[in-house]
Amino acid sequence: MSQRKSELTTIASVAQLLAVILTVAALYFARDVFIPMALGLLLSFLLSPIVNRLQRSGVNNIISVGATAILTFLLLAGGFTIVGREVSKLVSELPQHKGELIAKARGLAGLTTGVGGSLDELASEVTEAIEDTAAADRTERKSTALQGWMDRVFPNDPSAGKLGPNDGTTSKSPLFVQEVQADLPLSTWATTAGTVLGPLGTAGLVSVFALFLLIHREDLRDRIIAVVSHGNYVTTTEALDEAGGRISRYLIAQTIVNTSYGFVLAIGLAIIGGTMTADGSFPNAMLWGVLATCLRFVPYVGPVAAAIFPLTIAMSVFPGYSVFLAVLALIVVMELLSNNVLEPWLYGASTGISAVAVIVAAVFWGWLWGPVGLLLSTPLTVCLVVLGRYVPRFKVISTMLGEQVEIKVSMRFYQRLLASDARRARELLLQHLDANDLDTTADAVLVPAFKRIRYDHTEEYLSDAVENRLFALSGGMIADLQKHLQASDTTECGSSADSNDLASDRPVNIPKVIGCAAHHISESLVLNLLRMGAEGIYRLETADEETLPTDICHQIVETDPSAVVIVVMPPGGFAQARFLCKSIREKGYDKPIIIACLGKFKNFDRLFVKARKAGVTSMATSYSQTQAKLRSLIGYHSPSTK
Repeated sequence: MSQRKSELTTIASVAQLLAVILTVAALYFARDVFIPMALGLLLSFLLSPIVNRLQRSGVNNIISVGATAILTFLLLAGGFTIVGREVSKLVSELPQHKGELIAKARGLAGLTTGVGGSLDELASEVTEAIEDTAAADRTERKSTALQGWMDRVFPNDPSAGKLGPNDGTTSKSPLFVQEVQADLPLSTWATTAGTVLGPLGTAGLVSVFALFLLIHREDLRDRIIAVVSHGNYVTTTEALDEAGGRISRYLIAQTIVNTSYGFVLAIGLAIIGGTMTADGSFPNAMLWGVLATCLRFVPYVGPVAAAIFPLTIAMSVFPGYSVFLAVLALIVVMELLSNNVLEPWLYGASTGISAVAVIVAAVFWGWLWGPVGLLLSTPLTVCLVVLGRYVPRFKVISTMLGEQVEIKVSMRFYQRLLASDARRARELLLQHLDANDLDTTADAVLVPAFKRIRYDHTEEYLSDAVENRLFALSGGMIADLQKHLQASDTTECGSSADSNDLASDRPVNIPKVIGCAAHHISESLVLNLLRMGAEGIYRLETADEETLPTDICHQIVETDPSAVVIVVMPPGGFAQARFLCKSIREKGYDKPIIIACLGKFKNFDRLFVKARKAGVTSMATSYSQTQAKLRSLIGYHSPSTK
């Protein structure tokens, strides 16, 4: 049976791996379909809060979507117009700055020794290239813009526009052979049309898909819930709400941050140009602001690219390095303020993914879909993390990429013990104790760690030596825990001192309890924890796991304690506890006996029946429950109730 189960597990793992591979392959080969859909979905997430706000104000759904779409298209058209005008201006002004660029290149060549000649040649080549480009531009300026566009769509003879003979007599007129092909205009027109209409078609598809999602968002939401939920409407609704809310907040906050960044950058460049340059202006300051706004939507790569362009212009256009250093200082200050002040304030609730996951997602989606993948990496990863949080089958995604690692404190404590990192394990334990009480810390950290050590040793993951080492470290942690309690909680220390004075005057007021370990050293550690929690309430005397049952029975008969507690740390130990209880009852002890069988048991009722037959008064399954039963059975009352 176990072998068949192992084979089924292997088959399921292979099937999941194949499903992942097929999904990635489908996303890659069908990217022409998925990219417009993803962009449309992203645009709908960005615009849906505006549409919802208008609809809550009483505006019809269709009118709300139409007004939002018109406003968005106007903003995009205005932005593209500004960018196009500024780019044309930049291209026309570039030849005017060739002198400073050549001077910087020659100056850099003079500062170097080994590569000075190469840089000098590079400067000469740049000079010749700029002069040739300027000559070609002067020739092309004679034709109108419409004629130039017509010549590109319906080109004439390629050799007609060449200047001068190409007889090979000089380096300015190299000899070349041009292959003449028939019927080129039609094919060239088709290629040009495909180049132009391709992005336009993608943009149109994205717009249509976004409008469709915005208009029918409620209907699509109901359909998705009906298909995906499988009857669990609560979980599906919560998952959709969380994913939509996180992505919308992230996109809106990012839009505000990037827009303000580009606006401040444009103003800062204009101020630098007006105060530090002879012309009184920085070239194309508005272009760099708009470009920074757009590029910063791409994580990691975008901010770097947005900073390179104005820095390059400052280096190549203005003499000296003062303007370059001023622009660099402006960008550094803006990045610090944006990353440390503006983004945390506007983002508010986190996207739910870790910083490392953002980098990994950017690399993966960038490899899969290129620059568009970089733009979509964070929203898509947010969807995957939310999916892993609500669907158990995809929980590994949430664990690997989520911001909050869902690892129990007990497992982190156990991992630190395995790594022999006593300092970090002690810090985790004390931090949990400061935030909670001893009962909660014992049940949430120490007891689960002890059980895990026992389980791994039983499954032969740990050797005897390693198990003993881990329990020895844990014993030291318990001692440190007691010192920390005595040092930090002065009120408790004072009440404990009062109880000790009372015990010295009237010792009968402090009941005595004998604690027994059933079969393992871990149970002795739990008894030490019980002694810590019993201070001022009862006095616990312990008998370790190596003490013989006859000696324990003799000790109990002689001291006649108010109660006996037997600690069992699974696996095993329950049979030894029942035998010890039966032996104690046979010696004539008639007061309460508690078995603290720490853990969760499916057959608890059957175990309790067996324990009752052996003479057990009560059973507990946790540290806090054991303490509560001991206090109840010995008749403890707090001083405030007396």
